Amino acid sequence: MPRLRVRVLGFCLAVLSVAIPVSAQTSPRTEISGGYQFLTFSVDEDESLSGVDNDESLPKGWYVDVAGNLNPMFGIVFQVGGNYKTFEESIAIGGGTFTATADLDVYQFLGGVRLSVRDNPKLMPYGQLLVGGINGSIEVSTSSTIPGLPSFSEEDSTTNFALEVGGGVNFGVAEKIGIRFGVDYIRVFAEDAGSNVFRFHTGVVIAR
Repeated sequence: MPRLRVRVLGFCLAVLSVAIPVSAQTSPRTEISGGYQFLTFSVDEDESLSGVDNDESLPKGWYVDVAGNLNPMFGIVFQVGGNYKTFEESIAIGGGTFTATADLDVYQFLGGVRLSVRDNPKLMPYGQLLVGGINGSIEVSTSSTIPGLPSFSEEDSTTNFALEVGGGVNFGVAEKIGIRFGVDYIRVFAEDAGSNVFRFHTGVVIAR
């Protein structure tokens, strides 16, 4: 009986030694994705100062992420992205014009873990949890055709800790090439006012 147990144990170990590499080969070692992202956010202002939230959307944006897969289910992800928007307001005063312009840039730098389901190579859902930083910068400038009213320019930038949770689906369209659709929620933590950000993105996925 002991010899039989040893043989069974040895057989099981041999099967596992073969099965584990085969399982690992069912997923690519690296996945690179890039494309378009849309951000919409609300800023939690101090109610004693404003009483309302500031809501805004940034439709002009991009993203790139790289995932290293440790096994078919579990991967490590690094993600960067940027969004931009320009606000402009003009006022006519006494035959002249006063114009104020604000350029807003938002960048995110995040890393974390991703869980994927690869039962069907044509339809691969995933979920992810990332942490990192979000940098927001704004440049305000004015111009005027009104005599005696000078122009000026001022810039401010800040970086805050951020937590992202979300997921999406990769649709396989060819060998090692797919199309991604995803939605994420990002919480930005700041001393004076935090933000709730929703990220919608679509892009191309290349497996290597």
